[in-house]
Amino acid sequence: MPQVVTRDLPPLTLRAAFAPSTVNAEKRTVDVIWSTGAKVLRGFWEPFWEELSLDPKHVRLARLNDGAPLLDTHNLFELRAVIGVVESGSARVDGKHGTARVRFAKPEDDPAADAIFRKVRDGIIQNISVGYRVYKFEKTEDVTNKIPTRRAVDWEPFEVSVVPAGEDAAAGFRSAQALSTNPCEIVTAAAASPLELADADRLRFAYAHSL
Repeated sequence: MPQVVTRDLPPLTLRAAFAPSTVNAEKRTVDVIWSTGAKVLRGFWEPFWEELSLDPKHVRLARLNDGAPLLDTHNLFELRAVIGVVESGSARVDGKHGTARVRFAKPEDDPAADAIFRKVRDGIIQNISVGYRVYKFEKTEDVTNKIPTRRAVDWEPFEVSVVPAGEDAAAGFRSAQALSTNPCEIVTAAAASPLELADADRLRFAYAHSL
């Protein structure tokens, strides 16, 4: 019978992409693909491949659709880092992609945001990253290089960031934000071993001392 343990996880990031052909210079909007569900290697308590389910029932879209921030490089601590907004009601999940429309601040309100928008329009800046939290993982039957796959079946994107380069898909936030955790159910085929529990403790210690 599957066993369920609960662990505290930090917020995560995942590389994503603009759709440059959708730039609307007048409205200052552009569409983004914030997830394709592709696997990434994680290692919170043991190495595993993370797979984000794009079943609409598994993704909490309320925060994106309520006007989540468009940030400069995941900076959640300064108002000037908010360079735009996710257009209300634009976030969608269709089983294969997660998409949304973002709108940049007006040039008279934020010249720095305008400079970024013009670089996006001109194809100079092409990378974004989505910030999200996972509340439940389920172990699947997939194994790659002896590493199991865990599918996130309850997760929540909460911000979109413009970034200078596609981030390491396995990297979390490298700031005080990493200490802000949330409970996540881990559904496994067997009870967690003492070694797995010790790995989780080591992870929390590493996060606290790597900032």
